[in-house]
Amino acid sequence: MQKAARKHAIIAAFLFFTFLSGPVSYCQNTTLEPLIDIIKLLEDTYGVSFSYAPNDIQNVLVATPSDALSLTEAIAYLNSTTPFQFTAIDTRYITVVKTPTANLYCGKIIDASTGLPMVGATVIADTNDFATTTNTEGEFFIPEAARTKAFTVTFIGFTPLTIPVGTLTKECTSLLMLPTIATLDEVLITSYFTKGIDKLNDGSIVLNSSDFGLIPGQVDNDILQIVQALPGVESVDETISNINIRGGTHAENLILWDDIKMYQSGHFFGLISAFNPDLTQSVSIYKNGTLPRYGESVSSVIHMKSDDTITRDLTAGAGFNFINGSAFVRMPISKKVGLQISGRRSLNDLLETPVYDTYSSRIFQDTEIFNSSNDATMITADEDFRFYDFSTKLLWDASEKDRVRFNFLTIDNRLDFTETIANSQQSETSSLSQRSLVGGVNWERNWNDSFKSYLMTYGTYYALDALNRDIFTTQELRQENEVIETGVKVEGLYAISKKFQLRSGYHFTETGIANTQDVNLPRFRNFEKDVLRTHSVFGRTTYTSEEKNTIINAGLRLNYFTKLDQVLVEPRLSVHQKISNGLAIELLGEFKSQTTTQRIDFESDFLGVEKRRWVLATGDEIPVLQSKQGSFGVIYQRKKWFIETTAYYKFVNGISSRNQGFQNQFQFVEAIGSYTNYGLELAVNKKWGDFSSWISYTYAQNDYEFPSLVPSEFPNNLDIRHAASLAGSYTLDRFKVALGINWHTGKPFTLPLSDGQNASNEPADPILYDTPNSKRLPDYFRTDLSAEYRWNVSEKIDAKINVAILNILDTDNTLNIRYARLENENGSTRINQIEQKSLGLTPNVSVQVLF
Repeated sequence: MQKAARKHAIIAAFLFFTFLSGPVSYCQNTTLEPLIDIIKLLEDTYGVSFSYAPNDIQNVLVATPSDALSLTEAIAYLNSTTPFQFTAIDTRYITVVKTPTANLYCGKIIDASTGLPMVGATVIADTNDFATTTNTEGEFFIPEAARTKAFTVTFIGFTPLTIPVGTLTKECTSLLMLPTIATLDEVLITSYFTKGIDKLNDGSIVLNSSDFGLIPGQVDNDILQIVQALPGVESVDETISNINIRGGTHAENLILWDDIKMYQSGHFFGLISAFNPDLTQSVSIYKNGTLPRYGESVSSVIHMKSDDTITRDLTAGAGFNFINGSAFVRMPISKKVGLQISGRRSLNDLLETPVYDTYSSRIFQDTEIFNSSNDATMITADEDFRFYDFSTKLLWDASEKDRVRFNFLTIDNRLDFTETIANSQQSETSSLSQRSLVGGVNWERNWNDSFKSYLMTYGTYYALDALNRDIFTTQELRQENEVIETGVKVEGLYAISKKFQLRSGYHFTETGIANTQDVNLPRFRNFEKDVLRTHSVFGRTTYTSEEKNTIINAGLRLNYFTKLDQVLVEPRLSVHQKISNGLAIELLGEFKSQTTTQRIDFESDFLGVEKRRWVLATGDEIPVLQSKQGSFGVIYQRKKWFIETTAYYKFVNGISSRNQGFQNQFQFVEAIGSYTNYGLELAVNKKWGDFSSWISYTYAQNDYEFPSLVPSEFPNNLDIRHAASLAGSYTLDRFKVALGINWHTGKPFTLPLSDGQNASNEPADPILYDTPNSKRLPDYFRTDLSAEYRWNVSEKIDAKINVAILNILDTDNTLNIRYARLENENGSTRINQIEQKSLGLTPNVSVQVLF
């Protein structure tokens, strides 16, 4: 129950407007007052008491009802002009509850420049008799009677948005607000596949996790898993630490978290994203036509962004699934300062679930951990694995023109495994740790309606450390890979006119990468460290025609690598042209470069669990990677159909045989070469009310060329010739369900020559192989299912449960085949085929409570 004394200011305002009002009308006053104040006024005037949740009504404004109204008429007025139901329990008590969503019309305000929902935007009727603000999801609700009005949405730093009569629906229509300084920024073309996946007219795709539908097999909206639903994006080994976009390796992707480069992307050595979805609000994916502000990648850009608005109310959540527990909180410290905190931690040290066992079997197969526990000498292995991540963000709106943000993120994976000889006290413990620490500060200022600036400084640290102790000897092998990078980025955005916009800037980075290999018996130590400083200037001009039928982004990035004394010029282009109603074409092109990459020395590196190590371009031995890419697409969108087909060509030069992961005759060969990937991507989406279905197909041919190898041309290790997915999702009120099928042809591998040609009595002798990558694995096929239900526990608490089943048919998929010599009991050797299998039937459940 809420009971308050009369406020003299409200009484005076009420009497004043009563004097001016006509004799009999609900409201002739056009000055809005907080609904909570009007309720208190009615309580004092009529001697009644209203029961309500203050947080629900505090942001609603409404014109004060005429004093000529009876209490019954005043309640009827509030029922018709607010999104609440006022019900008289008896002559004294009146309840105030939210009108059921089904009876409300809804809109969702989206920041067009970021794709994020806008919290606290003001929505006011043109008759000035009703107003409200958007909630933490960017949503606002109005009663059915108010839908006959037009509305204006305002937010500091954004162009006011007019919502015509009848635009709103009961399904929360998405409405874009343009920043005042960025009226020419990229705008939305359509929702892509399912709710929360949107395509922009600059060729990029934006995933908005706060407004997401459902993807089959996902239990927690893992951003880097969802990315793999897009055509042209694959993972040949089912992990998010090996995302292959248009035939490139994972290291060829630039992965950013709030504009900070990440060198680690996964937990559980790649099975789970390292980025907590609770505070990862959106992710932008560029497969081609990349903006010139982005460097250091020859394949794609994946830019993850956390929530960038200060919430007015404290919101929090906590939950768990069969792998980890998580929690987050968003809190206002003051009107100008906010804080966001999130964290996750594995739960297997408390409870080893069947899902954890399945994940362990998948990730530790074909490693020293798995091999030790199956050793003929009765060695048993006991692993202890754990991971966590923690992020925090401090938001400070220093003034109406200035926004400052402080970001911090840490990611940690730790594995200890102990080998013990049966019937013996002899044991040894080996360990592997993988961790990242990143932090950044950025300042954004709107100087005036034409100019905006952005300044950022950041640091990122990555360390991979393994200690391998041999149980039969005192030999110890330590391997370390360490990356330290610092950077500064300055940008300016200038609106030249309504049609032209200029964005330019400067980016400085200093990257140091060290690799250590240390053996105690026989004593051996190798330490390598390289440092490279890069100066980059970039610029982009955007042209938007009067009718917005033509949008052109043309830019240039110039890189100077000081140690290499090398300059690279990288043009970028994005053209979007509407042809007719519902039909458009898209032309994208880019030159890009990259100085950091990953190499694989031996299969046993880092205990065989994480075999890749970061290295830095040094010149001739490790050249700077360079790529050229062009694509042409046709887009059709009409009557809830979306069809896109894109033909592309991609060439990457400067790759090393050591970073391609060869497991054949080229495994230990040093060679520099290139690969060419060209193909066709198709995406079709159809919506019927609450049902959405989609199909995607990719044809790609991916070939190597290494001039110093024989043969010099052969299929790429990542040559997935055909890939397709078919899926559908359905939403019914608070329930969602999605079912999907993924299929692709097997990747290439190399067979050994016949046993006679491989005759040898020495396990160390090399295996003689047939033509490289002349065979293919069996086709990959997987069916996934997801379901979600959300309900209100109370007025302030929601609960959500997700169920997901990966590989619901338990299909046996082979991800990789390699060969190794093994010594038999009689001392002779044989060639053993080693297969890496995919995840089998894997159910998972997530429960989350939201405050």
